[in-house]
Amino acid sequence: MKKVFYILFRYVYILMIIVSIILPFFTTEGYSIFKNTLSELGAQNTSYNWVINIVFIALSCITIIVGITHLKGYYISLILLFLFIISFFMTAIFLHAPIDTSLDFNHFEDELHSVFSTATGIFFCIYSLSVSFITKKFDHKILSILVSLVALILSYSMFVHSDFRGIYQRGIFIMAFGWLLYAFKNYTYLDPKNRILKLKK
Repeated sequence: MKKVFYILFRYVYILMIIVSIILPFFTTEGYSIFKNTLSELGAQNTSYNWVINIVFIALSCITIIVGITHLKGYYISLILLFLFIISFFMTAIFLHAPIDTSLDFNHFEDELHSVFSTATGIFFCIYSLSVSFITKKFDHKILSILVSLVALILSYSMFVHSDFRGIYQRGIFIMAFGWLLYAFKNYTYLDPKNRILKLKK
């Protein structure tokens, strides 16, 4: 069953990449894959916004299912993974404002989306750093830290080079969930000597 969930995770990940590239051709006129984010692809009053939001929900659910089996016994990292995924899930529930802000939309929902989107990035970076403390191999420790740093750099780049924020965000998503796929399959962990790292005594 664990293998089945992992394979499903892989398929949903691939689906996310495909949808993020193809759906812009069928959405609201004026959407640019370079300038506009995936949040705007799933925004309020946007054509076919439900497609990317369903993919995000599915990706959230399968990530946490696989994560629970992978991080069993390491509750600090598991809690951080939960916070990351819950925040990500909520970005698909509370939607971004549409590209055309002259359209009627829920401003409070847009603000909540912004809060959860920011939380998603913060919790992912902290989670990936936490994994560097518990994984056995040195190269896995370095990789976990690099993933966190690259996510921070790309997030900052979205604000500095706003004309390419769509590309930067897609890069973050592809890297983050691609790393999770790799880590869930290949990382091995130190046996926690401190009981604070264990779910069970």
